[in-house]
Amino acid sequence: MKGNVCVVTGANSGVGFETAAGMAGLGATVVLVCRSRDRGESAVEAIRSRTASADLRLLVADLSSFAQVRRLAKKLTVDLPSVDVLVNNAGIYRAGLELTEDGFERTMAVNHLSHFLLTHLLLPRLRDSLPGRVVNVASRAHRRGRLTLENLEDVLRGRGRYDGWNAYSDSKLANILFSRELARRYDAFELSTCSMHPGVLATGLWDRNRNPLSLLMRMLRPVLGKASVGGDAVVFLARQPPEAVHGKYFDKTRPVEPRPMGRDDLLAARFWELSAQAVGLPAEGGGPFRGEDPTFGGARPEVSK
Repeated sequence: MKGNVCVVTGANSGVGFETAAGMAGLGATVVLVCRSRDRGESAVEAIRSRTASADLRLLVADLSSFAQVRRLAKKLTVDLPSVDVLVNNAGIYRAGLELTEDGFERTMAVNHLSHFLLTHLLLPRLRDSLPGRVVNVASRAHRRGRLTLENLEDVLRGRGRYDGWNAYSDSKLANILFSRELARRYDAFELSTCSMHPGVLATGLWDRNRNPLSLLMRMLRPVLGKASVGGDAVVFLARQPPEAVHGKYFDKTRPVEPRPMGRDDLLAARFWELSAQAVGLPAEGGGPFRGEDPTFGGARPEVSK
């Protein structure tokens, strides 16, 4: 991957850290996007202990804030000559309902909406790479997702009875639907994209919560797979020919079919429209923006329903 510029969100631990370390070891310039500067700096030091010559950059952003995502995208666009690979990896799980400053359910905002926005803002850089690669880290948990044409807006806003595991599953189904619609809109040699399940791994996803599911997963950590399994799989997919991965869903490195809901093109297209409206982008995903520099801040564009 020498000469490639790779951006990895949630790169301070788990699959994101292992992905960043693997890409750096192959000679890529790697941008680690982390919510905490301290944890991000520790990750940079740990990667350099593995690869002394690693070319690493650290950018700090809280992906639950669309304003911070826009600032992150502007920084990446100004500072980097290109973006060859974008790994949308950052993910959270919350047992109880939390809303972001923008008014959206936090798990969906971090796991899907932030990456939807970041990908769109980096599209010019990605498409210049001929093709850029977008890898969306989803999960087998998408099989419990309950997204329908009727409930999409309620799910985004956290309305109705809340269940943390259902919210997480919905967000992972959203990752797959986003990849599917992105692949429909761009061919493999313009922008190559895929989604993947990294495995059931020992990561920090469950550390923040004290509900029974989180306690169980922490107890099982010694027998779960290592985060490097998922990181290695992401690196593998990022290096494959565009036509070999475009529009597909993988269980680690093996192509598999997502559940039927993850193959619903009508649902994917409608969810794209609502996601665009939520983050303040044109639903068509292209063309001129209205208002004062809405791409990176300023007036929010009007988006028709």
